[in-house]
Amino acid sequence: MTNSETFIDEIALDTFIGKGCLLDVRNENVITYKEEYSDMVSENDIVLLYTNHSDKYGTEEYFTNYPIVDKELPDFFIEKKIKMLGIDLPSPDKYPFKIHKMLFNYNILIVENMTNLSELLPIKSFEIIAFPLK
Repeated sequence: MTNSETFIDEIALDTFIGKGCLLDVRNENVITYKEEYSDMVSENDIVLLYTNHSDKYGTEEYFTNYPIVDKELPDFFIEKKIKMLGIDLPSPDKYPFKIHKMLFNYNILIVENMTNLSELLPIKSFEIIAFPLK
């Protein structure tokens, strides 16, 4: 587990590179675990949640009315030991940010505000390189 004193430059670079796994969760206001994810997500994957909410970017609704992740899904990600969660949302949760804290406590990073995830729908296998900005 990490603690609140871990800085981004202290995280191993291989954490930011990995096999990608896209989960199509469009039309879900609360994004929940589904049985089929067991076969789709592997250890060390970088999981992307495609909600299509990025289409609302630039509007107030993007930041005020977005889907959230149910607690059961991060439990699954922790069990699977994924490296990172990428989302086309401003956040996987809302205040008090329990999902953030759960994932960070198990060294699972979060990439927010992604776009064009629909481009990955037809692709069976892809790699993600998501180094932090300076």
